[in-house]
Amino acid sequence: MSELRADDPRRLGEYRLSRRLGQGGQGVVFLGHSAAGAQVAIKLLHASVSKDADVRRRFLGEVEAVRRVAAFCTAQLLDADLDGDRPYLVSEYVEGPSLGEHVTAGGPRRGGSLDRLAIGTATALGAIHRAGVVHRDLKPGNVLLSLDGPRVIDFGVSRLMDAAATTTRSPIGTPAYLSPERISGEPAGPPADMWAWGLTVAYTAGGRHAYMADTYQEVLARILYGKPDLRGLSGRLREIVEACLAHDPRDRPDAEETLRALLGQDGGTGDVLPSGAQAAAPTTTPDRTPATVPSLSPEGPPATVPWPSPRGTRAPAGSLPETAAVAGSSPLEGTPAVAGSPPSEGTAAVAGRRTWRGWQVVVAVAGVVMGVAGFVFWLRASQGPGLDGTWKGTAQHTPTTGQPDATRTTLDGTWTGSAEHPTAGRVFPVELRLRADGGSTMRWGADLHCSGRLAPTRSPVVFALGQVKGQACHAGTVRIVPSDDPDRFLVKVTRSDTGAVMYAGQLSRSS
Repeated sequence: MSELRADDPRRLGEYRLSRRLGQGGQGVVFLGHSAAGAQVAIKLLHASVSKDADVRRRFLGEVEAVRRVAAFCTAQLLDADLDGDRPYLVSEYVEGPSLGEHVTAGGPRRGGSLDRLAIGTATALGAIHRAGVVHRDLKPGNVLLSLDGPRVIDFGVSRLMDAAATTTRSPIGTPAYLSPERISGEPAGPPADMWAWGLTVAYTAGGRHAYMADTYQEVLARILYGKPDLRGLSGRLREIVEACLAHDPRDRPDAEETLRALLGQDGGTGDVLPSGAQAAAPTTTPDRTPATVPSLSPEGPPATVPWPSPRGTRAPAGSLPETAAVAGSSPLEGTPAVAGSPPSEGTAAVAGRRTWRGWQVVVAVAGVVMGVAGFVFWLRASQGPGLDGTWKGTAQHTPTTGQPDATRTTLDGTWTGSAEHPTAGRVFPVELRLRADGGSTMRWGADLHCSGRLAPTRSPVVFALGQVKGQACHAGTVRIVPSDDPDRFLVKVTRSDTGAVMYAGQLSRSS
């Protein structure tokens, strides 16, 4: 992290920029702040990206797909703007070093640390692929180690840059992690990500790239005709990695199959992603129940050993797990992994203790006042004819009848997005599963660790949030504010014991 340069922008849209997080071949990453003061990571892309109308049009569609990625071990894309000469992406700010920095500082990982890294990154790829997205540039520099476990970042940027590559026919990605089919010019699908996942795990275990050479061409040749260096891997984990490094993409397991194998659930059924996210979390995180992870390697300590902090970059106690940090891309992005070079992958914001200054307190108080005032204004408007026309013709639901009304039927489905806690300065993912016939649920917080049931009320857009589970997770009332887009709405959550608005955000229909 460094100071802004003289030619750096101070504001992009509604976001204020305060520091540089890193710079790479795709653009510059800044630490930014939303209008309410929440920290976000903003990647300012090269202006040439937005000059191509076809690329910009394709990416606008890709943004919606990326936003549907569930927040399992990923840093969510919150906003994007490709108009004008300063296109940028806004993501969660994940506080912690990159995997590349972690290995450089502390050496190869073993035992539980390695197992959790493998499980967390496989979980993230499972969520990314389930949304119909392909990362295309998974590598140690695009994995951040937050207090609540590994987070995969930059899959939104990779979609854009790969779309741009369709006009130049040049592969986008770090050479040492390119799959054989990508080198041959074939389309990059989920199997290409699984190839990169295998190499990322091998790097973590061995402390070096599995394919190393003196030149770019030699790196590519070794990928096509050589064998990977898998030192440090053994047992079941080595077998899984070798399966993902099959040269024929049709022979590689997909992300969820890989995750089941890592968790010892081969042939199991049900949603494996929540289990993967729990197993990837460090056991020292206070809001986590230690997960039992099968021993994947005969070497090293058991898998329940806490995640080791890299030397010199330890996150202080009291850091908030819902405060995120998306690190910048490596200054060496796009260069080959050469023999003898340090395995530096990416730049990341090192966790630091947060101190509140006077102006921050003023901003936070003002945010609360504005949020409460806005909620009161909305509540009064919703009681009058303001909703007439948006909800004209819908029937009001009465809990005693048990019958769904038209409005709840319209809202039926899964909604995902992010919410902002203005007083705490946090941005975190939210998921609502609304069922017109009952059984609605809500999950929120870091890796969706909070969960609760949504009970209907007399209003079709108001739900009582109860049966809440998770540390520092509170019951309350969930209010939905419709928009002109039927697949998007604003959600506001008030705490039941105080009546104050806790957090609000925008959600989109994902199914």
